[in-house]
Amino acid sequence: MNSFWNGKRRFVALLMFLSGVFVALRVPPVIPFIQLPGEKFPEGYNIPFLDIRWTNTMVGSLIVWIALLLFVVYVTRRRPKDGNEVPPGGFYNMFEMLFEGLMGFVGGIAGGRHFRLIFNMFMTIFLVVLLANWMELVPGVDTIGFIHPHVKEKYDVEKDEYKVITTDGYEIYQGFLGISYVNGQCDWISPADEAAADEAAQVAAAAAAKAAEMELSQDAAYARYKADHGEHGEGEGGEGSGDGHGDDSHGETAADSDAATAAREEVIAARLAEKQARADRGCYTGVNLAALDEDYEGGDKAEKKAIPLHPDPSSDEAKLVPWVVLPFVRVPSTDLNMTLSIALIAFVMIQYIGFKALGIGYLTKFFNFSTLFKSPLGGIDVAVGLLELIGDFAKILSFSFRLLGNIFAGSILLFVMSFLVPILPWPFFILEFFVGVIQALVFALLTAIFMNLATVSHHHDDDHDHAEAH
Repeated sequence: MNSFWNGKRRFVALLMFLSGVFVALRVPPVIPFIQLPGEKFPEGYNIPFLDIRWTNTMVGSLIVWIALLLFVVYVTRRRPKDGNEVPPGGFYNMFEMLFEGLMGFVGGIAGGRHFRLIFNMFMTIFLVVLLANWMELVPGVDTIGFIHPHVKEKYDVEKDEYKVITTDGYEIYQGFLGISYVNGQCDWISPADEAAADEAAQVAAAAAAKAAEMELSQDAAYARYKADHGEHGEGEGGEGSGDGHGDDSHGETAADSDAATAAREEVIAARLAEKQARADRGCYTGVNLAALDEDYEGGDKAEKKAIPLHPDPSSDEAKLVPWVVLPFVRVPSTDLNMTLSIALIAFVMIQYIGFKALGIGYLTKFFNFSTLFKSPLGGIDVAVGLLELIGDFAKILSFSFRLLGNIFAGSILLFVMSFLVPILPWPFFILEFFVGVIQALVFALLTAIFMNLATVSHHHDDDHDHAEAH
């Protein structure tokens, strides 16, 4: 342990830690747009010779298979050629120990003449799922990609035309070397909504000023009433009346004006403080309210502005639409297509090894009519067989959604915790490291167990007992 941290490794670890702290403090965290299906790349990014758009989960799967191929080449080259050669140290020895441990573990569960096929399937699924799961721990996955305007076209039945509408997203800004960044601290607000909020604030300010004036007028009227009809019973010609009313009215008018101004400024100040807070985070919003004049385009007028479908991120049109990150690479295990395909492969291999071991008699596991007319319990055998058939197909769903749910939830957990605690998210990375191992092991191990069960005949125990009786 001490030798590992000697020399350059200590400085590399320290440099990585300081770099992480600097990036966490200086760069706003990226909030990817979270959706279940894999995101399609923009137009023009098609698979060669096929009219199929690349998706980021498809790219992730391709990287997994390339990494697995390189891993196989590495292990093959490092493997000793004969028994007299000394095995190399380092990573190869660790993998060989893991390989032998898993072989002994699976051998205790699914030994026999079909062990090699079962173990090969177990190890393949384990490595593929493990590498796919661990991809969520790689920096840049799910956070680096295309800056994509989050708009879509919707057909307007009344006008018989398509119109561009906006959805949720974030603002962007131009950074180093002209690279566009999503500002995770600024939820996108349309210019129409911004102007409408300014208009609402000014209307509310006018209403507050009017309410303040009315309140002071009512208080002044009540004070005059008390002065004119005091408890001593003085009438209108008493000492309280006279020329002093003119001076009182002037004072009341000044008080009304001051109170109205204060009420108006309080509402306006609250709106300006809200806009200033957004401006301090680097958002598009200005710090002044939109003018309420004949040229003001708030409300419905602002909504009529054309929304660009493919705006340039570096142009002023970028402020008219929300933006999201369309990652280059996404964890394959967070796409149902990947988990479902592996589940289907496992299902097919379970049936294959069942037919290979038992022949056509394997079907009696599902369609057992041999005892239907021979025993009062024959109907139970038929029902159990049908349940076995339903259970086999249910394995596809359980395999697919168990892996998908755990890894997708883990990816979201890393997004959220990296945003909330950008400097110290390491415990959650360690958690997801072990979750990736456990999910890969569970998927592969269940496949091995079901393949082994498929090789065992339902009548094996009965035949064995019958043979012992003779």
